[in-house]
Amino acid sequence: MDYWFDMKMDIFQLLQEGTMKTFTAGTATLLLLALPAIANAADRKDAQLAMTQADTAITSAQHADAAMSAPTELKIARDMFANAETAFDHRRWLDSEFNAENATADANLATARSRQHRAEAATAEIETTVRSLREQLGIAGGQP
Repeated sequence: MDYWFDMKMDIFQLLQEGTMKTFTAGTATLLLLALPAIANAADRKDAQLAMTQADTAITSAQHADAAMSAPTELKIARDMFANAETAFDHRRWLDSEFNAENATADANLATARSRQHRAEAATAEIETTVRSLREQLGIAGGQP
């Protein structure tokens, strides 16, 4: 909020100093009125981008079978995404962006936990196979 006030004050100061001779008072006023609209459009685009990223992250988590190995994190991501959508519908761009970024983080966590679970399962399977082969060969404790 202070940023826009500072910009307005800078424009008025330039007008008073006469350094903006090509601008009329009407042009300056129009510019001042357009600043919040421009900022609002930027905030909306940022919120849309964050929501797109969150949606993609949630889809990736679902494809990584996070519903089976990280259901809590996936549910939190979905809930945060729903909050982001609600905020977006009510034109609360910053809240929407914040919730979407949290949803992305939670979905990425769910994906990571799912991959960790698969890696641990694969490691356990390999260890079982190695143990079985050692028993078949009569090797105790990994010593030949």
